[in-house]
Amino acid sequence: MVNKQLVIGIDLSEKYTLISICHDPSEGVITYSPDRENENFKIPVAAFRAPGSGRYLFGEEAVNSASAYNMEYETGLFEKACESAEKGGVRGDDPAVILLGKFISYLLRLPPETAMAKVNALTVAVRRIHALSGKVMKEAVKSAGIGIPSVRVISYGESFFYYALSQPIGLWRDGVHLYDYTDSYFVSGSLSIDHSTTPALVRNTIKSREDMVPFFGSDRRRLDEKFLSIAMEDLKHGASGTYLTGEAFNERWEQRTLRYICSRSRVFKGQNLYSKGACYAAANDVDLIRISRRYVYIGDDSLVTNVSIRAVAEGKEVLLTVADAGEKWFDAGSSMELVLGHDRELILVLTDIADRNERNKVIRLDWLPVRPDRAGRIKANFRFLSRDRLLLIIKDLGFGEIFKSSGKEKEEEIML
Repeated sequence: MVNKQLVIGIDLSEKYTLISICHDPSEGVITYSPDRENENFKIPVAAFRAPGSGRYLFGEEAVNSASAYNMEYETGLFEKACESAEKGGVRGDDPAVILLGKFISYLLRLPPETAMAKVNALTVAVRRIHALSGKVMKEAVKSAGIGIPSVRVISYGESFFYYALSQPIGLWRDGVHLYDYTDSYFVSGSLSIDHSTTPALVRNTIKSREDMVPFFGSDRRRLDEKFLSIAMEDLKHGASGTYLTGEAFNERWEQRTLRYICSRSRVFKGQNLYSKGACYAAANDVDLIRISRRYVYIGDDSLVTNVSIRAVAEGKEVLLTVADAGEKWFDAGSSMELVLGHDRELILVLTDIADRNERNKVIRLDWLPVRPDRAGRIKANFRFLSRDRLLLIIKDLGFGEIFKSSGKEKEEEIML
């Protein structure tokens, strides 16, 4: 395995985490189990600084040590790091970010396969993703001195997408559903694939049902009846596969619903779907699998418009990519320097990924100083404010010593 790539997927919730690893997707993804006899994949998200030594303990050791001292341990490490970044920015010297990095380092040393191995890609799946999630995780990994070329954070919904489409086509071709149920939430997901575009667009319709929570302490027969009505609506046309995950499905209470689902699709139950999905996403990032070349996941935070600039290079018209549909809006954006011709304007080409409808947005640059053709240079910074709002900042750069920069700068917000 010396020359094989190693990719890792982590399911990181507030209280527990799971870690899955893979060298070759065709050989399967392995989920690390600290309790091999009972196949319990959960590792506590826990950090405890032992009195006296000042050394941090993590996972089950942190829980046990805190109990011995009759003290509280820290949990929700990712959420706390993100909250801290929202207040003071993403910083490598942020104690919350450093602690998260130490915990990730601890996790990567647990499986025998990863303890001394070079990791090529790490993907972390979380329930709630926001603008700083990816930057926080990258900074945490960097602060721990872990050299991983590809690090990113995805939502549970996107993790489900990677997991489902990594299975044999017979398990998702005619639709695939997911039910995620814990004591505090009930969420259903349904993937739909639009093959009219290239690559095909995959959307995940996610619904939550507050009337299904709490799970513990509720009448199980009543919950079974409600779940059955939900499943009958979702699966009335059948499906290739249905997945059940979450601690509520560790108990056998949904007998009527399960019989119905089994009559309409193939059914799978397990607790490591998100860590495996994250692992497949990491494999995709280093081309061990190529799902994203054929399918583009469109989530709530995904751009649905391709953005480019119409330009001329070596006498030919070209399109310079600003952002691609499918990218998270908070990760998208670019910066480029451009030389102006006789047309004092910038033409943005906006292409809707669903219907391929193309429209031009002309940005007039009459406010710039008048200069000869190809003697004007600008810097264009593109930053997305949301999935449908683009902020363009244009700055006059002048043209070397011949035409000094005027220092002028202008912002324009563009609706996609």
